[in-house]
Amino acid sequence: MTTWHYHWVVLHEFLPLIVGQGLVDDVLKKGRRIYKPRMREGFIPVEFQAAAYRFGHSMVRPSYRANLKGDQGNPFFAMVFDPAGEGQSDPADLRGGARAPRRFIGWQTFFDFGDGEVKPNKRIDTKISTPLFDLPPGAIASHDTPQSLPQRNLLRQLTWSLPSGQSVAKAMGFERLTPNDLRDLKPYGFNKSTPLWYYVLREAELRADGLTLGKVGGRIVAEVLIGLIQSDPSSFLVHKPNWTPILTGAGASFRMKDFLSFAGVDPASRHEASPAGA
Repeated sequence: MTTWHYHWVVLHEFLPLIVGQGLVDDVLKKGRRIYKPRMREGFIPVEFQAAAYRFGHSMVRPSYRANLKGDQGNPFFAMVFDPAGEGQSDPADLRGGARAPRRFIGWQTFFDFGDGEVKPNKRIDTKISTPLFDLPPGAIASHDTPQSLPQRNLLRQLTWSLPSGQSVAKAMGFERLTPNDLRDLKPYGFNKSTPLWYYVLREAELRADGLTLGKVGGRIVAEVLIGLIQSDPSSFLVHKPNWTPILTGAGASFRMKDFLSFAGVDPASRHEASPAGA
């Protein structure tokens, strides 16, 4: 039941915000064009894992307000990563893996509970926040270099032999970005054959003003996430396609804020001065 509610949020809140409601409706009504796993055989394509779904890296702000009262009664603001916090039990940044009274999430910063406290993400574009260029070793699963997240993303284009953004756009039947759209990459020879991750970000920037993904990135993300749900025999789309959420009485209007309210971690029910894990 928890999974069904989560799938509902992905389909009815997350994907419409990221790729647009029109594309979600198109995939659900007309079917998937490029991602076609059989039942029980859903998988993560490398184009999704190493490129398109990494669009979120461009939306990360350099710092956030983690909560409203955790820093001795004051809001806890911090950088996402600060190398100076390495090895500290209560680092001044927002890395995980450390427990301290102020290290908990006040969800009203990240979801709209109608209290005016929600803060927007950055737009989807080719501008990456500074802290992501110097990741703490603990934030890298393999603990290897480089410590620059954009550099790691671009290296995967080579080491995983991914097709260029232009090649993917052509294969999908979409108009490709022009060399002029990518003229900043001309000195590196990538304006005509662009790493897919960067291409997806630039496409969103130019074609959707950074508010959603563009056609290539949006189609990959929408079809993979919807396809994973549709190829799971235990999902509500397969098991009970007309099902609607039952938690909190929200019905078809159920969204992540309702999930958080049911879990008891929303602003109305959580005591923000109590210790919690990072």
